[in-house]
Amino acid sequence: MTKPLTFITGFLMLCIITFASWKTFEILSHFDDKNDELTFMGSSGWQWHDKSLGLQIKRVDGYLPALRKVSESKEYASLVTITEKGGYRGFVFFDQDCEEGAVVTEHVTYNDTEQPGLEVLHCLHGKLVYMKTWPAAPTERWRGRVGNFEFNEALNERDFTPLQQAYLKSVAELI
Repeated sequence: MTKPLTFITGFLMLCIITFASWKTFEILSHFDDKNDELTFMGSSGWQWHDKSLGLQIKRVDGYLPALRKVSESKEYASLVTITEKGGYRGFVFFDQDCEEGAVVTEHVTYNDTEQPGLEVLHCLHGKLVYMKTWPAAPTERWRGRVGNFEFNEALNERDFTPLQQAYLKSVAELI
């Protein structure tokens, strides 16, 4: 009677250990994938600003900081910076090699009530880039599409406070 009980207990222990090992592997793999986002497309110097939202920040002496988010599909990274005049610039870098200086354009309509608008991708530093400017912190969804290159980012969910604080600090004057 003790031999079957020992066998069953041993088998259950083996199953529990196997399951726990697999779960640990999954968790560590996900953690490693998230940290790989900090060097997405070979860039360096990024740190987590809000890891739960996937937001990263890069601070470089002498420059205003930038906020970035890598898409869940890992096809692009969206980046927002603040200019020396307080405006905002947005960039979407697609993980697609291109010839420096090339431009890709397409007339795009997002719904039936709009007139087609010209969408443009530029090749900068060997990657396709979509660019936009805003006079104030963006508060809407930002989307674009040129050919097979498409993005859709909820900028209204981002906290631009670090950019605003850096800007105010850069223009402050001592009295």
